Amino acid sequence: MGLEVKLDASKLESWASQLSARGMRNAIRRAVDKSASAARKVALDIIAKDAGVSVARIKPGVTKLRRTTQTDLSASFTATKLRIGILETKGASVGAGGLRASTHRLTGGGSASLNIANAFVVRMANGARFVAFRKSKSRLPIKGVYAEMPSTAMGQDRAAARVAWQKEAEKQLAQRLPQEVQKQLLSEGLPYSPPADTGE
Repeated sequence: MGLEVKLDASKLESWASQLSARGMRNAIRRAVDKSASAARKVALDIIAKDAGVSVARIKPGVTKLRRTTQTDLSASFTATKLRIGILETKGASVGAGGLRASTHRLTGGGSASLNIANAFVVRMANGARFVAFRKSKSRLPIKGVYAEMPSTAMGQDRAAARVAWQKEAEKQLAQRLPQEVQKQLLSEGLPYSPPADTGE
């Protein structure tokens, strides 16, 4: 996901008038990279909690951070369609009463209390297994049951992980950009004076 946050442009203009063009760009790059990295860590944690699995299980479905470059000041990561069997979620079980599980735990919705009476476990020749249920009275077809995908957690506007990521990204960048600008001003031998707070 791209790191998209709102900044007060007047502050950037004030800093840019004092810093070299390259110095300003480097300060922004450092702030964006650090903010994106911190926000990604929060996103991983919330995706895992929402799905009901460990962070380690979610990590393969979230790419490493693509950092900024001299020509591109955006940082991003991608949440993929990683399939996680519903039995991997905490507390899930399949018994005589069918499947009892939950996913989308923080976001909410029907899957937050996932009970499928006619669900059963399918065991594969390679030892793998997954939960499925029949879509009709016929033996086939069957449909597998999986936990929330990372792409779903980050792709829906009001999903818990998406909300947490956006909030953390904005907080981090608001804190880090002035810090990185200060470091750059000092490295260029310039005094640092924060832009006036307009109260906006």
